[in-house]
Amino acid sequence: MENGGDLFLFLGRWHPLLVHLPIGILFISFVIALVARRPAYSGLAPAVPFTLFVGAISAVFASVLGFLLASFGGYDNRTLGFHQWFGIAVAVLSILVWWLYHRLAERRAGMRSLVKWRFSIFCMLMVLLCVTGHYGGTLTHGKGYLTDAMPPALGGLFGIEQVEEPFVIENVQEAAVYDGLIQPILARRCQSCHGATKQEGGLALHQQASLLTGGDGGAVIVPSELNESELYTRLTLPVGDEKRMPPKGRTPITPEEIALIGWWIEHGAPFEGLVADVEQPEEIATILAQLEAGNAKQAMPEAPPLDATAVQRLVERGIKVMPVAQGSNYVMISAINAPDFNDEDAEVLVDLKDNIVQLQLGRTAVTDVGMAHIGELTILKKLHLEHTLVTDEGLKALAACLQLQYLNLSSTAIGNTGMDYLKSLPELTHVYLYETKVTGDAIADIQQSQPTLVVDTGGYVLPTS
Repeated sequence: MENGGDLFLFLGRWHPLLVHLPIGILFISFVIALVARRPAYSGLAPAVPFTLFVGAISAVFASVLGFLLASFGGYDNRTLGFHQWFGIAVAVLSILVWWLYHRLAERRAGMRSLVKWRFSIFCMLMVLLCVTGHYGGTLTHGKGYLTDAMPPALGGLFGIEQVEEPFVIENVQEAAVYDGLIQPILARRCQSCHGATKQEGGLALHQQASLLTGGDGGAVIVPSELNESELYTRLTLPVGDEKRMPPKGRTPITPEEIALIGWWIEHGAPFEGLVADVEQPEEIATILAQLEAGNAKQAMPEAPPLDATAVQRLVERGIKVMPVAQGSNYVMISAINAPDFNDEDAEVLVDLKDNIVQLQLGRTAVTDVGMAHIGELTILKKLHLEHTLVTDEGLKALAACLQLQYLNLSSTAIGNTGMDYLKSLPELTHVYLYETKVTGDAIADIQQSQPTLVVDTGGYVLPTS
C-alpha cells in the first residue's frame, strides 16, 4: 500500500504540468471553430472534431491526475473543491462538445436540434475552462495572485477594488516576536516567491530552518549584523532597482514592516520569546503600538484637540502618546517604558479622556486608586492591566467605559467578583485572565450573559514536534 501511495503521489504531481495540454488544445480548437464559421475559412472545419477529441482526452487524463494529487491533501479545501468539480465539468463538457462536432451527431435526427447550439455550448466550455484555471492558479500561487498585480485602472474597469486587510495584532507586547510578528510579515510580503511551494533563488522564508539556511547565494540574515544581512539589504534598495524586494508588480512592503524586520535582525534575530522581551527604540515602540491600535481605527466622530499640557506631562514621565492614525486626535497611551507609572500619573489621563482609545498600563504600579481615574475614559476601547495590583474593586470603576472591547487582566488578583462588574460592558469581546483567581463557573456565567465574549485563560501546551 505504501508503494502504491508513492506511485499515486508521483502520478498526481504530473497534474500541474499536463493540465496545460487541455487548456491549450481546447483553446486552439475554439479558435479554429470560431474562424471556420466564416465561409472563407470553412475548410478549417474538419480540424475541429480532431482537436476537440485530443483536448477532451487530455482533459479527462488531467482530471484523473488532479484527483490523485488532491487526495494527498495540503490544499485549501474550499478552493480545491471548486477547482476539482469545475475541472470534472470541463472534461465532461469537452466530450459533449466533441460529439456535437462529430459528423455522426450531425447525421442523427435526435441530435440535430442540439447540434445547432454546439458553438454556444463551446463558448460555455471556454468560460468554464477559465474559471477552473483561476481556481487552479489560486491553489498554486495563493489568493489574489492575479488581482494583486492588476493595474488600478484595469481593476477599476472590472470593479475590482484592491484593498489589503490591515495587519493587526491583538496584544502585540505579548505576541511571540518571530511567530506572531516577523513571520506574518514575511508571509504577506515574501512567501509567494519564497515559500513552501515556490522558492526562487533557492530561498524559502516560511520556516526557521530554511530562513537560517538562506538561498543559492548563502545566508540572508546574520543575527545582530544588519548591514551584512542580504534580506534587509534587498528590502531597502532604491525603488526601481532590479534587485529590490518584493519585485515590481508585487504588493510593496511598507517602511514600517521593513523597520520591524531590521529591528528584529539587529537584536539578534530571536526565534523565541515575546515582543516585550526585546529592547524597543521609540520608533519601533510607536510602530508596534499602531499595529495593536489597527482595530481601533473605526469610524468615530472627530476628536477634540489634545491637551498639550497633559501630553507634555506624560511624555516627561517616559510615557508614549501616539495617534492611532496620521492626522487623528485619537491616541493610544503606552507606559511600557515607564514601569513606575502610578495612580498620580493616572489622574493626568483624565485631561485626555476624549482622546484616549487605547491604554497600555501592563507591568506598571497602578492600583485600584488609579482605576477611579481610568474609569473616566469613556471612549476607551482597549485596556491593558496585566501584571498590576488592580483587584476586583478597581474593575468596578469601569462601569462608564461602555465602548471597552478588550481587557487584559493576566497575572492580577482579579477574582469572580470582578467578572460580575464586567457584565455591564456591552461592547466587551475579549478578556484575558491567565494566572488570575477567576474560576470556571464564573467564566461560564459571564459567557452565558455575553455569548460573544471570548475569555482567554492562557496556560497553553504547545506540541513538541
